Amino acid sequence: PPQPTRKTLLPVPHRLMGIQGLTRLIGDHAPEAMKTDKKIDEYFGRKIAIDASMAIYQFLIAVRQAGGEGQLTNEAGECTSHLTGMFYRTIRMLESGVK
Repeated sequence: PPQPTRKTLLPVPHRLMGIQGLTRLIGDHAPEAMKTDKKIDEYFGRKIAIDASMAIYQFLIAVRQAGGEGQLTNEAGECTSHLTGMFYRTIRMLESGVK
């Protein structure tokens, strides 16, 4: 069989990732669940779902836009700032009473 090339090892485009049609399904059957303009305090006592892949991606982009300045890394030199960002975001949600 042919050897995989760098081109064949690239990740699947974002539009093909995740659960296809989930946003439409939730919007059709539970539109009140699609609120994105609320402050975290407004979710006190509620269970919420977070798209972790998008949240982590946001942190990675933020670090890149800052030019890598202040970037946290592990012993191998790999960026770990996105993990710290998720950790502190989770703490903020818990402190705000989100379950």
